[in-house]
Amino acid sequence: MPLDIGVGILLALGVAEYFDIEATPLFIILGIAAALLPDIDIITAPLLGKWYHRTHTHFPLTYIPLVVLAFVLLPIPFAVLFALGILAHFIHDTLGLGDGIRWFWPFSQRRFLFLVPQDTGGNWVQQYYFRPNPVAYIEYGTLLVSLVVLILYFT
Repeated sequence: MPLDIGVGILLALGVAEYFDIEATPLFIILGIAAALLPDIDIITAPLLGKWYHRTHTHFPLTYIPLVVLAFVLLPIPFAVLFALGILAHFIHDTLGLGDGIRWFWPFSQRRFLFLVPQDTGGNWVQQYYFRPNPVAYIEYGTLLVSLVVLILYFT
């Protein structure tokens, strides 16, 4: 999650630069929100009474209508940021921790995960986010770099 926040910030700044627009706080918040959107199941899971992480909110093909709608309703820079943020999250989850992503659901149940983490006994959040390790260094390092770049952008 720290990596997703950092990437959302960097994407917002990059898209703003590419389209020659100002990276307003709203634009940066949209970048962060888009990069975190697939993890909305962390909030909705308690409402359902069961942990459902990386199920329906982590099926990339289901976001196609939402992204198309963004391109219809939003200015192009906002729609591009929205699409890139979601895509970045799925790439991160494919290269990172957990069970991987079902890129082609509903056509295939196969999960794609390219960096298989060690067995954590099911407690990968504690293992990777609350202890010094390469994953934590990458996640928190990306967040730190993005915050430094953000501060430099606004000064």
